[in-house]
Amino acid sequence: MLLPALFIWLFLAEARGQESDQPPGQSAQLRKELLSRLASGDEEQRIDAITQISALRREASDSDQLAVITALGNSLQQDSSPIVRALAARALGIAAGNPGHNQSGSIAVSALIAAIGKEREIAVRKAIIYALACFPQPEVTTALIPFLKDKKNEVRAATAYALAENGDPASAPALVEVLRRGGKDEDAFTRSQAARGLGRIGGRDAMDPLIMALTHDRSHEVRREAAQALGQIATRQDTNVIEALRGATLSNDPYLVTAAESAIASINARDL
Repeated sequence: MLLPALFIWLFLAEARGQESDQPPGQSAQLRKELLSRLASGDEEQRIDAITQISALRREASDSDQLAVITALGNSLQQDSSPIVRALAARALGIAAGNPGHNQSGSIAVSALIAAIGKEREIAVRKAIIYALACFPQPEVTTALIPFLKDKKNEVRAATAYALAENGDPASAPALVEVLRRGGKDEDAFTRSQAARGLGRIGGRDAMDPLIMALTHDRSHEVRREAAQALGQIATRQDTNVIEALRGATLSNDPYLVTAAESAIASINARDL
């Protein structure tokens, strides 16, 4: 049975924060043992192997790093355990934190993209999407955009978050479409992340849908993100934006009021 998603993320966060205190020679030997355990151990051993491999990542040579990434990619695509696959996906995402291992990052992206299309477990698919959020590359944007229309709102939400994190201008039309769809309360987080992403991307074509979200969306969360995004994009000459933000300062939601006031201040400061 797949563990609850919250447990998985907490487990992964703890693993990511660990640092190895093994001497270099011992670390290399341990890494070899862990890779063997990952390939042939039972489920508990495979889970433990991924956790320890993540803790050893900073000390890996280029060749060791490639071996680890390849093994994790194999686990992601072939392991029978959803928990192991989810952990492997997150561990591959950590590869983005090692800028010296560009080849490893490319292999990680390829493995994640190859796995996402065939993965059926929702928690694992989300893990893959969150891992791809670590890689702001065009091929990642192309792979993720179709999942904004996934049947599962959890997947749509994770995808919007990942695209917002990556901030690729190529995703702007798809994020605008998400905002314009409006509608279901279950998609409020998806729309809020679409607004956040449009603010990070900064295209002025997004201002009208962001104004619409600010003034008409039923979700306070979406309206707050829309206000912040407009503060990142607009100038003093955008009087329609200023008017919409001033209207938002009259809201009974104190967080929206703060977001709108901060957005107006940002716009005014930008034109000084």
